[in-house]
Amino acid sequence: MAVSAIAFTLIILLLSTGAYVVLMLLLGSLLATGVYLATRKSGARISTSRRTFFSGGDTAGYAIFFGIQIAIQVFGGDTLRAQLARLIEAEDETDSVEEKRRFIKAVAALLIENKYAWEYGFWEYYTDADTSISSYNQWRNELEASMATEPDEMGSEVDKLSRFSDKKEYLVVTIIMLIDNHQEPVEDDVGDIRFRPTYAQLAAPFRSVAEGFEEKEYWTAETFTSLLEAARALDPRAIERDGIYVYPGTEHDGLSSLDLLGDEGWKYLTDHSFRLK
Repeated sequence: MAVSAIAFTLIILLLSTGAYVVLMLLLGSLLATGVYLATRKSGARISTSRRTFFSGGDTAGYAIFFGIQIAIQVFGGDTLRAQLARLIEAEDETDSVEEKRRFIKAVAALLIENKYAWEYGFWEYYTDADTSISSYNQWRNELEASMATEPDEMGSEVDKLSRFSDKKEYLVVTIIMLIDNHQEPVEDDVGDIRFRPTYAQLAAPFRSVAEGFEEKEYWTAETFTSLLEAARALDPRAIERDGIYVYPGTEHDGLSSLDLLGDEGWKYLTDHSFRLK
């Protein structure tokens, strides 16, 4: 009788131990799954670069920012800079939608035409209004502060303390836009206001392009071409503010490879080479 009791007790202990082991295995499996899901969630960032896409969602999406910058090899010539300069000078007289449309299309077409000479590129896109407005102002202020635009700033020679040389190897072209994304009818459209498109509808095709790239496509020449095509197809009535900057700003100056690659201030741009794709 005593032996039977002992045997029964051992069986119960063994069963209990087995159940405990099974329970621990199940808990361990659930914990491992939880860690995996948490890791996947925390690591699901679109980009680890300076750019942050779609910030803030559509809750404050009445303004969109788009900025694109391309470093172009000019092979010692000034033809491209001169062409852009003529377009920009003519743009000063732009005061109608059609004139604005022609200007944007001409600039985009000229840049795409020189796609074979693109060396580096960078772009940013935001849909949150506060971020868009601050980004536009930041880009504009930084660009205008870094470029010599006044006669007193333009010397007859390159300042060798801040520049390595005046060799004409690169031209950096920047386009920035602040796009109206309001759900309100366009003001200057003809006809009944009920049939007018909204600013958001005018901006929708551009948004569709800018938001349609996978991460691996962000820094390819094809993506930059698509963005320029979308910009020149954008209805100018949706453009609240815009700017185009060409650096160096004068025909007497030049940007060498040493200037571009040796200055940490250009690293965000030179980190993205079209040649390495």
